Amino acid sequence: MKRPPSIRFLAVWIACFAFGSEAPSAHSAAIVEYLTPTPDSSPTGLAFDRQGNLWITEINGNKIARLDPSAAEPGTSKGIVEYELPNPNSQPHYIIAARDGIVWFTEMGGNRVGRLDPNSGTIQEFDVPTPNSEPHHLAEAPDGSIWFLEFEANKVARLDPGTGQIKEFPVGEGHPHDLAVLDGKIWYTQGGKFWAKLFFNKIGGLDVNTGKVEEIPVPPLDSVPHGMTRAADGAVWFTQMFADKISRLDFSKGNLPSIVEYKLPGKRKRPHDLAVDEKRGAVWFTENHADSIGRLDLAKAKPGTSQGFDEFKIPTPGAHPSEVAVDKNGNVWFAEMGMYFMGKYQNKIGKLMP
Repeated sequence: MKRPPSIRFLAVWIACFAFGSEAPSAHSAAIVEYLTPTPDSSPTGLAFDRQGNLWITEINGNKIARLDPSAAEPGTSKGIVEYELPNPNSQPHYIIAARDGIVWFTEMGGNRVGRLDPNSGTIQEFDVPTPNSEPHHLAEAPDGSIWFLEFEANKVARLDPGTGQIKEFPVGEGHPHDLAVLDGKIWYTQGGKFWAKLFFNKIGGLDVNTGKVEEIPVPPLDSVPHGMTRAADGAVWFTQMFADKISRLDFSKGNLPSIVEYKLPGKRKRPHDLAVDEKRGAVWFTENHADSIGRLDLAKAKPGTSQGFDEFKIPTPGAHPSEVAVDKNGNVWFAEMGMYFMGKYQNKIGKLMP
């Protein structure tokens, strides 16, 4: 299967992740796993819709999947429906379910944004104006517009759901990866190409009205800001993958936020993606290298320390979890991506019941 150049470069990534971790003992919790119908699918992106269905991208399977938690059975593919994309090698990567129920996703290999109507199963695709942009994460704004990042093109883009038109905003070099929409600004992580040891390590902010870009450095040089999410209370959280930190933007001291950091215990955990459970006061995150799910208990957490962290080991070796999502009952769902770029695939979706 053909992959963009940045994916082929990921062989170097192995050297960055090939060594063991030092960590406290993992906590026990009930973890079950579900199988996508397509073997070697490499599930990557996750998003819940308002009906409680879990939507999944299969980057190697070239499909979008819907998992019905009420019908799914651990160890099987029951309750999972797949939708094949119109074009081969599209590499669907990240996904959201909009407020109106429409599912949007990025096609990293196809250089497109996809739209799936759950009622009809119809898929539409919209070409990104910049060739080989490698579209990454996406988010819905309050006005219903869909914002996404162009990793290779160093752009932030807006898609109008009514017309399908895409407007692009150039930003500073840094390879934007994940984003959050907040008060007329798009905040995004810029960790560079860590697998090629090309580090930028900053958080960017785009004013959607003026096009002005602000950037906040995230030391050290190889911290690699990666996953980002906006909590219901407006807090913006992000991971520092190589610095092994969970961080938050603090907007209390002016327009340009400062960074509050929490250091994971141990080494080389590689926190990847994260989700906030406001009801239970926890930040959940995937530890891509440690094959674990992490939790930061906000009632116990203290900035600048490792207090309040717990770790839960995934049963499957080589899971390399990618995205994470929390359902209304507090269950934590995660995609077991494997190392698809090295031909090491998985086809499991995990659920942790704290």
